[in-house]
Amino acid sequence: MIFRSKLAAQESEGAVRPVFEAIAGIQQSASASDWCVTQPDHARISGELAAGFDPRKVPNVSEAITRAISIHDIGWMPSDGDINSPRQPATHESGAPVSFVYTEPERFLPAWRGSVQASQSTGTLGGLIVSAHFARLAGFYLKRGAGTPEQRAQVEQFQLREAARVERLLPQVGLPVNEIEELIVVLQFCDLASLYLCANPTSPVEFPQVLNGSQLQFSFEQGAFRMRPNLLDHVLVLEIPCLRFVNGKAQRELVPVKVQ
Repeated sequence: MIFRSKLAAQESEGAVRPVFEAIAGIQQSASASDWCVTQPDHARISGELAAGFDPRKVPNVSEAITRAISIHDIGWMPSDGDINSPRQPATHESGAPVSFVYTEPERFLPAWRGSVQASQSTGTLGGLIVSAHFARLAGFYLKRGAGTPEQRAQVEQFQLREAARVERLLPQVGLPVNEIEELIVVLQFCDLASLYLCANPTSPVEFPQVLNGSQLQFSFEQGAFRMRPNLLDHVLVLEIPCLRFVNGKAQRELVPVKVQ
């Protein structure tokens, strides 16, 4: 689950922060009564962002790539559900809800495996970029020194298996390696951008990825999320499918947002 600061977007304020730092801050302070967004719904928003790119600025984002991005977290369905059939968020012993940021390998590895498997249905290239995405997430986990020795061994095994999958698929794709790398970066950017829209922090943010030669920033100003520089070919109107559980029952709200 991705927990959300407030239901409606708030005017951005303060200094520009690294995007994941801003997202993680919202997750750290989340309570069980907060609104949240499921991982499969977040992935769908990622795909809608990818579909909105100007092909002159972000090339090769085909319908198959958009589809792969839109289901890149579908493996979370058994634990999160989606807006139509949500699962109540798990909680820590303290009663605080378990955000995706603080999920253990016993929970995220099956979800990653399911997501990688589902992405293969979109074609070789879509399967490759999703596999590479999760191999890199595994690398980030290991680099942080997180987990017990047993957990780290499981994550390392996953990383090695997906890296091998990528090497096996590369010759089958028919694109130069640099163009494949650009599409992996597109997925990573859209993933973080969707997480930002779902978590709804108030600070303006900067992304680590470089697209079309620039690092991008997002902020919410005058009723719309602003992408700078703007790589979209039209204004996107998205719906953030938010939910929360009150006395064990799901409440739902679709929050419309503009991105331009």
